[in-house]
Amino acid sequence: MFRRSFLTAASATLAGCGLTPSPPSTESYPESPPNVLLSFEWVAEAAAVDVTFVRGNRVTAANTAELLVRSAESDRTTVWVSREHDAESEYPLTPGATLRHSLGETSGVRVVWAAPNGRKRSVLAAADRPTPTEREG
Repeated sequence: MFRRSFLTAASATLAGCGLTPSPPSTESYPESPPNVLLSFEWVAEAAAVDVTFVRGNRVTAANTAELLVRSAESDRTTVWVSREHDAESEYPLTPGATLRHSLGETSGVRVVWAAPNGRKRSVLAAADRPTPTEREG
């Protein structure tokens, strides 16, 4: 008797479960920056910094509307790649790409990513200019 009631309960519980897979979700993934590792080389005599894309995901027009290098305390901006503005490079941006950004008197830089829809921005990397004693040491 227990066996019969168990099988009846199990069949009722599993009635909606089939082997047919459900269709893919129509929800989109949240927009997030590509995974990139950047290095910064300070060029004192040029008052600039060279930003190099060391490794990571390709930066494409599909995953990035714009990639900018900005001076921390000023309005100096260098557009690395962009779908809408003049830029120093073209898509896709791949490891090995380097950009020189003029610093002026600022003490640091930020690399800013803009989402493909342009509504979200994130800082991918930031670096502070070394002091003269740090450069000598």
